[in-house]
Amino acid sequence: MPTIKDIAAKAGVSHGTVSNVLNKRGNVSAEKIQLVERIANEMGYKMNVQAQQLRAGMARRVCIIVPKITLKCYNDLYFGLEQYLRDHDFSIELICTNNLECGEERAVKKALSLNPMAVVVVSSLLKNRGLYTSEANFFFVERKVKGMPEGAVYVSFAFDKAGQDIAMRCIADGHRNVALFCENSIYSNSKSFINGAVDVFEDNNCYYKIFPSDDSKWFNKAFDILNSQEEFDAVIAMSREDADYVKAAHQYNPDKKMPVIYALTSKSIGIDPEVCKYELNYKLLGRIIAKRIVGISEEERELSQPEKAKEQGKSRMEQVLVENDGFYQEAPFCSKDSSLCFLTIQNPTSKAIKMLLPSFTKETGIKVNMIEVSYDEHYKMSRACSQSNPYDLIRIDMAWMTELGDKIYRPLDDARPVVRWLREQILPTLSDNYSIVNGIRYAFPLDACVQMLFYRKDLFEDELIKREFFETYKRRLEIPKTFKEYNEVARFFTKKENPASRTRYGASATYGRTFLAACDFLPRFREFKKDIFDADGHVNIMIPEMKQAILNYLDTCRYTSNDIYQWWQEPTRQFSEGSTAMHIVFSNYASEMIHNLDSKVVGRIAYGTVPGGQPLSGGGSVGVSKFSNKYEECMMFLKWLYRKDIAETITYLGGYVCNHEISRNMDILELYPWLEDMEKSFEPGWRISHHDKNHVFNEFLFEDILGKAVRSIASGIEEADIALEKAQAECSKTFNPVPNVLK
Repeated sequence: MPTIKDIAAKAGVSHGTVSNVLNKRGNVSAEKIQLVERIANEMGYKMNVQAQQLRAGMARRVCIIVPKITLKCYNDLYFGLEQYLRDHDFSIELICTNNLECGEERAVKKALSLNPMAVVVVSSLLKNRGLYTSEANFFFVERKVKGMPEGAVYVSFAFDKAGQDIAMRCIADGHRNVALFCENSIYSNSKSFINGAVDVFEDNNCYYKIFPSDDSKWFNKAFDILNSQEEFDAVIAMSREDADYVKAAHQYNPDKKMPVIYALTSKSIGIDPEVCKYELNYKLLGRIIAKRIVGISEEERELSQPEKAKEQGKSRMEQVLVENDGFYQEAPFCSKDSSLCFLTIQNPTSKAIKMLLPSFTKETGIKVNMIEVSYDEHYKMSRACSQSNPYDLIRIDMAWMTELGDKIYRPLDDARPVVRWLREQILPTLSDNYSIVNGIRYAFPLDACVQMLFYRKDLFEDELIKREFFETYKRRLEIPKTFKEYNEVARFFTKKENPASRTRYGASATYGRTFLAACDFLPRFREFKKDIFDADGHVNIMIPEMKQAILNYLDTCRYTSNDIYQWWQEPTRQFSEGSTAMHIVFSNYASEMIHNLDSKVVGRIAYGTVPGGQPLSGGGSVGVSKFSNKYEECMMFLKWLYRKDIAETITYLGGYVCNHEISRNMDILELYPWLEDMEKSFEPGWRISHHDKNHVFNEFLFEDILGKAVRSIASGIEEADIALEKAQAECSKTFNPVPNVLK
């Protein structure tokens, strides 16, 4: 195999230059990076990652030790760790023990020989007999081991509460004769779960019997439960696999009545009609551990574990409990036949809701007729709803709430339990502009969204590209914080400006419709922290900052496709197909990047705040029409819509319902990683402009007026000064009425 010395000789450069290139260090010209990488590839050089890490004085490796990777809970634990650690350039070693002490001894010795940053272990030991020491960062999951080393971290769920909750649900459903099907009760998590359930059953004089088993006897125990003389009316299983064994055993004796199954399971998308699931979020647990591992500083790693524990005052083990996800909420059944009519915009969220409506009808007996219309038509129809309308539920754009909210919606009483419950489900950082008009609540945020910057992570982290950018602009390639920086980066990634660019366009611009153009443009103006109102409350756009923002937008357009897009999905699809380096879009349309079958950027997308830090809020709000006589049915629908399992499934399908639990679902975050930071992303978002002295201002009309000017300028139809003057004249006529003067 060729060595660094061989590559240096053939390339005619120093040993240090080759080492810097191969180890992704800076201070090497773009020309030499290309030369060294080409020759290394030609000679078949393979980097020894382990040696590279050891030379750096540490191993960015984490070892994960589990009893069986085939169990869904441990599979999810692994992927929760792996997804986060992979993004932070850690390598992962997975070792299975088959729940054997001897297997665990071999696993731990192997793990420690790899000099890992941390070891995550689901232990099969009851007591530490010197195997685990304070020389490594140990994270013990689920099961406690007596004598865990100082500085170790124990991470688990509240298994006692899980047992209590399931037992209480079991009793509430009318079951009094219950089998407890669990893993070996010698383990601390199993013992806590059983104790929690047993306490509830004994307090309520219920008969129960415990069927503990190791993993090799689960199928046998399932037969024992079904063939027991007690004829249990319910089974509480401690894993999804246990529940499956009970169902499989029943297939051999189908004439016997099948007990109702309650199962402690790892979190998953959707419901299971055969099993009442109580969920624990193992992927989230893995992610929490991974974040702790990544957060271990270089300085801490240089200290021995006893010294670290002493400095941090950790004389004993640290314990972290992750909140149980628990049962899904269930919608109550409505015995009377009824129907609802729901007016909404046509978008990814409405498409997803429509696919799930049959389940709502099955649960409640209520049919829902969804009327989906385009944005332009939606505004006209929503305005008409203030006079009379046939709809029970109406979704409007949040930018129209000030104008239309109190005219089309029935007020909501915050004292009512259903309203309080709905408010508790929604992200707390969302603006009151989605819900409240003149201090009164009329609606709930539905598909709330905010503009975000999406960019190609693989391009921004490529050492050659970073060096080329530095040589061009004499600064590091970073995520742009201002629109001036944004245009520089966009120019660099545009092939007609930089033939070496790997993308055709650096950015995208969406101005085919007036409201699209306004939304695309306004963050640039807001970056200047200027208002559109003067001191008297008059709308005034003839200011230097507006002209500067227009010129900045025109500069951006030089680095975009010449296509004039009519909706956000079109440029988003272009970004997903690899043509564009950066893309600003509302978050509720970003799922197109993943769902596009021709996407070439899955796994390569990163995201950040819009340059200038002034993103527009968007999306819509939903409320009950003031003309509807079906208030109770409407509230049942909203409870169903915001329910955790429904909100998660809608989001998984590409829509978005702003339930605060979404960011705990690792399956969703794996698909759409930007949703993890949605709560923070909404904080700087804005949309509604207002001034105390201007009571006729209308956000929709203003965006339409400004958008016409932006579209005309960007399309080359009019010069900026002329288009802005026309827009100002229209704003003055519409929003700046001349006061009556007494003669």
